Amino acid sequence: MPKLPNYRRCFVCGDGNPAGLTVRFHTDGAKVWTRFVAKKRHMGYAGITHGGVLAALLDETMGWAPCVTSRRFCMSVEVSVEFLRPLPLGTPVIATGWPQDTRRRIWQAHGEIRGEDGVLYARGRGRYIPMTEEQTCDVVRYLTFDEGCVAPEEIAPYCSHDADAPDPPEGA
Repeated sequence: MPKLPNYRRCFVCGDGNPAGLTVRFHTDGAKVWTRFVAKKRHMGYAGITHGGVLAALLDETMGWAPCVTSRRFCMSVEVSVEFLRPLPLGTPVIATGWPQDTRRRIWQAHGEIRGEDGVLYARGRGRYIPMTEEQTCDVVRYLTFDEGCVAPEEIAPYCSHDADAPDPPEGA
């Protein structure tokens, strides 16, 4: 399945953020997913993945889902996570997100984190406010669309993608 673009400084998907999760998202056009294996730097209690890491992973996964189907980016308004069991470090999991409702002013999405064996570790619900087309185009300009990635026009067909666009300011 095609990859989604990433922003190199992003805590969740950034390959240029040494403190981050460095995951890469994929889509089938309806759902979004990624594979993740928690390392020692992601630890809460001894040997267990910190819940905040799982919440960030779910938020990003759920947040991408309505973007893919609605072709606009969005920002989190509210995220609710239910932690069903501790996730041991080193356990491979798949985080999956899907849009629930994108017809209203606030979009809704659901998501879950499951082990490769099907064990459910966490599930979530999120509410997201869509960005304007102009704001979406601003984001598209600094994303990395590398090999195997969906094309910029699949994300936001109304934007022009400038591969030489500079990164946003350090504080952005």
